[in-house]
Amino acid sequence: MSTATAADGKKKALMGPVRVNLEAFGVAILVAVLLKWFCVEAFQIPTSSMQPTLMGSNEAAVYDRILVDKILPLVREPERWDVTVFRYPLQKNQNYVKRIGGMPGDRLTIAGGNLYQVVDGQDGKRSFRIERKPADLQEAMWKNVHPGRQIARAETKALDGALGASPNRAFREADGVVTAELDGGRALLYFRDDLDGGLIDRVWDGYPEAVARAIRDKSPMDQPHEIVADARITATLTPAQALDEAAFEIDVQRPNSGRVTFALVVKAGKGQLLARRDATVLGSSPEFACELAAGAATTLAFAHVDDELVAWRDGAEAQRFDCAQWAVRDECVLPFQDGRLQKPANQRVVAQIALRGKGAVRIADLRIDRDMHWTRSGAPEVIEVPEGHYYMLGDNTLQSIDSRGWTAVTIGVDAEDRIVPPDTPGCRVVRGNKRPMNLANAPDRDETPIPIPEQQAVVMIDEYGEILRLKGVAGPGWAQVRDGKARVSFVPPDQQDGRGEWEAPESTNSKGISFVPRADIQGRAVMVFYPARPFSWLFGSNWPGRFGFVR
Repeated sequence: MSTATAADGKKKALMGPVRVNLEAFGVAILVAVLLKWFCVEAFQIPTSSMQPTLMGSNEAAVYDRILVDKILPLVREPERWDVTVFRYPLQKNQNYVKRIGGMPGDRLTIAGGNLYQVVDGQDGKRSFRIERKPADLQEAMWKNVHPGRQIARAETKALDGALGASPNRAFREADGVVTAELDGGRALLYFRDDLDGGLIDRVWDGYPEAVARAIRDKSPMDQPHEIVADARITATLTPAQALDEAAFEIDVQRPNSGRVTFALVVKAGKGQLLARRDATVLGSSPEFACELAAGAATTLAFAHVDDELVAWRDGAEAQRFDCAQWAVRDECVLPFQDGRLQKPANQRVVAQIALRGKGAVRIADLRIDRDMHWTRSGAPEVIEVPEGHYYMLGDNTLQSIDSRGWTAVTIGVDAEDRIVPPDTPGCRVVRGNKRPMNLANAPDRDETPIPIPEQQAVVMIDEYGEILRLKGVAGPGWAQVRDGKARVSFVPPDQQDGRGEWEAPESTNSKGISFVPRADIQGRAVMVFYPARPFSWLFGSNWPGRFGFVR
């Protein structure tokens, strides 16, 4: 084979520099497209449903950019607790991101903020088995309540505000440190936070100061909430002399269940985890070494979480104790009457430190955290996940539209593209996401169907993502709430006075609606790559240090 050469004997270039660069550019684009489709893809989080794990806050203007691993679903099955990107069942052209709560074949219930497997016994009675979160995930799930709420409200002191004390005269506060002067009796320092309702699932818990303040200022104070019994107390104790007893307690009161106290009790150099009803001990762990030496600073932490009691001493885990026998599953929903949240004295959770002895005790670095708390919302009492499907939950449970509430609305469309009842003979049936909004409001990005009254038209996105413009008129009951559900209603175009109004049927908790098929899972969220320092500082982000792996 011959090779072309120039007159000076050198080989001629087969391609010019322009062609070389164009080919290199084309290959780079091809590689980038292939990586996006098959390996890694970047997404922006537009909504608040996964906060604070993934931020999409309109209030604080913090929007995460994440990387999604699309190879992982090809080499292993999705696992419970994965943060997953998937096609939304009722609008297949739209990707959602949620956390997997239910696995194929599960029979679940959401109670007390946790997930339980429901087991039906032969005697007709049900038993419940907690789905505990892995330790690293649980650590990421804690939401700071104190001093977080105090800081968000710009309060300079905790005593007589976020914190209460009994007897009050025994406690004083200086520079964020509380000191108790003991006289031999029992002294109590407790988290009360009357202004924000104590240990309930407020949406602004767990954020940095600026973000928490922005969310709190723009979030409704009065909406349905639950008491949160899964909490952790951390503090550094320095007693001037040996204490008779120190206890970290999570005190749970419910109207029909009485009072149950979960506690870490330390005395005589030993610690013990226990559950008690009033003065009666229901169950306790073995004792373990836990010295509170006079004049020495010791950091203790105690948690009641996922039906377990856990104790730590100076950062090291000291003991665990299963307390599922006394699980707090019922009577957590606070009453909501006349648009106002009620806070009965016999329905609350109090995190407290109890001390007994003599002399001064310095209490520093006091923190109270609560667990991420799922509410049942629109979910049925028992969630039966079909084989090959998954149940998705948002971490920001009060602001998440997820498997608990996904609802399909069904209409009929006749040969002239008019909206008719779906049982009309000869019509084609169209199903799509149900999220009607008040006609006085501007359309929302996720709203569907969308009436256009002046044009006697309705825009609807069907379950396959196709945008349909149909002939129809919204009924007078459009978006009005009845039995806790917003209505989707229509009237015939020639009867706009409201006569002939009919309500579009809806369905939920079934295949193709509340459950995501395996084939629609696109990938697992692995990393937040923006906001990241120092670039996010240029744009004034309220939470510039978001860079890190997603758990």
